[in-house]
Amino acid sequence: MIRELARKLAAFKEFVDCVIIAAQFKRGTFEESAEILKVHAAMILIRVRSSEAELLIKMIRPRKEIQATFGSRIQTAEKIWRVFTASEVSEFTAAVGDQNKIHQFNPPIVPGLLILETICAAFPSKSFKVKFKNFITAGEPLTLQSVGNKFEITSAGVKKISGEFL
Repeated sequence: MIRELARKLAAFKEFVDCVIIAAQFKRGTFEESAEILKVHAAMILIRVRSSEAELLIKMIRPRKEIQATFGSRIQTAEKIWRVFTASEVSEFTAAVGDQNKIHQFNPPIVPGLLILETICAAFPSKSFKVKFKNFITAGEPLTLQSVGNKFEITSAGVKKISGEFL
């Protein structure tokens, strides 16, 4: 479901050099479509729909080139929910046609849409919205905490994504 929506997003040339900062995912019955709702010099809002779901994505154009971050990762004693691998990132970007170069770094930055796909699998009956606070790189151990209708994904105590079930 997310991959179908991701393919539609990747078809927009504006998608290539942008970074996702927020997303809203709704399950339901929709008429298939893909449209740019707003475009500004630094921001773009795109909505894509399949027969089963709708995805509203807010992206920004970074002011400077994004560089890969290297260094030792801090280990955490928290229960690990997920670790994305570089091969998963490569497979996903190839499958959906995502050409953004940040997903080709070493280690690659995990696509926001791959993260959304994983959240969908973890909560198959939920609709949700998320805010991307920090990048997640392949190999980074992630924890997921859910309280009520809110959830948070962290790595070594650093908030990466905050979200809310709708």
